[in-house]
Amino acid sequence: MTAMRRFLTVCILGWMTQTSLALGPHELLVLANRNSTNSMAIARDYATRRQVPEVNIVALDLPATLELEISPETFTEKIWTPAQAAVRERGLDDHILAWAYSVDIPLRIRKDPPVSIQGLTFLRNQFPGRDAVAKGLYASPLFAGPETARIAGFPAQSLDIPRAWFGKNMPIPSMMLGYIGPNGNTRDEVLACLQRGRQADGTRPAGTVYFVTNTDVRSRCREWEFAPAVQELRAQGVTAVLTNALPESAPDILGAMLGASVVVMSSTRTFRPGAMAEHLTSFGAVFDPSDQTKITEWIRAGASASAGTVTEPYAYWNKFTHARFYVHWAAGCTTLESFYQALRCPLQILLLGDPLTSPWAPASTLRLRGLETETLQEAVTVEAAVEARQGETFQRFLFLLDGKTLQPLGKTPTVRLDPAGLKPGPHTLRAVAYAVGSVRAQIFTEKTFEVKGSL
Repeated sequence: MTAMRRFLTVCILGWMTQTSLALGPHELLVLANRNSTNSMAIARDYATRRQVPEVNIVALDLPATLELEISPETFTEKIWTPAQAAVRERGLDDHILAWAYSVDIPLRIRKDPPVSIQGLTFLRNQFPGRDAVAKGLYASPLFAGPETARIAGFPAQSLDIPRAWFGKNMPIPSMMLGYIGPNGNTRDEVLACLQRGRQADGTRPAGTVYFVTNTDVRSRCREWEFAPAVQELRAQGVTAVLTNALPESAPDILGAMLGASVVVMSSTRTFRPGAMAEHLTSFGAVFDPSDQTKITEWIRAGASASAGTVTEPYAYWNKFTHARFYVHWAAGCTTLESFYQALRCPLQILLLGDPLTSPWAPASTLRLRGLETETLQEAVTVEAAVEARQGETFQRFLFLLDGKTLQPLGKTPTVRLDPAGLKPGPHTLRAVAYAVGSVRAQIFTEKTFEVKGSL
């Protein structure tokens, strides 16, 4: 893994709101349970909020009543196979980099030992063996280290870099938009969480990341990560503190990382939009028993993302989020990208929240020129025009039509649109501009237009 890592070193007719991210909405597959009203509603709300193309939403035929655990065979039949088929049949396999599961989708796969749905998704439905999971021996190729306090970790990078190395065999990172069920959140709490995640983009928030230590093994097993992460964050201009208690009154929580079986939430703590908070414990994402604080309590309290294991993991630090999560985040990565660079063995973890949240996204914007009318009547050349800010430079361009690649990534900022080759009805052109670097910033915009049928 070390050598490889070194080598890799709201839709309306008209102009669309644009954003700047590392992982982009067109690169995210959103999976929902077609038999659950909440699952479909949250998936569609998220897709609209984040401008995920309609073609990227996959409705799975799962039971209307949530099953927390399913067999590997059911995962293959009901989730893996139909999702992969949809990606191929819809022409998305050249750009999908990650998945987002909506609510009312199983959390755990019945194996020995159990793995999370996100763990088996990451492995592309190939179980690595008992010890690799139980002892945390599996080493994710996306992990950016370090594995001890004596060495430095690798710089942050966005998912396009490992995709270039692995091709279509890259592991599939995923998150769950929320959890509604026993000891879970309400539908309104999930939607509010996703709204906070969207609000955080590009804000470069002036909050504080708290690393909390105590004598509990849950804290001690990864305490070695905290001080180096504080130093890195301060070098990035982010306030980070090492403390023995999360302040009872904290108005600016950008992140909280601690080890405890029970966390008492306080109404006098305020989370900044986009905040990620978690507490390393055995049953943070085991929702059937009520003992131990669940990760959904962080969401209810105002965090935009959290993480916990779906089974007893024992005190292996590598099964939980590394403190450098926030370092990758502050480098411009999305929440999902930051998580997977901070997870050495991501096989039993459940990640909740908005995968696309990116508080340190760039400020540049993009406009389309040459497609000013709502009806396309003749062939036109459309230009993606960057309005750069803060010295940002965008040198690569991608065009998608109705969610499918129209013109692949290249240096040309223009594309030709001809109504003669399009079906009558509405179409959406999306232009994406990329800044080159280890963390690939992208900005996008889109325009919906109509092609009239013959009279």
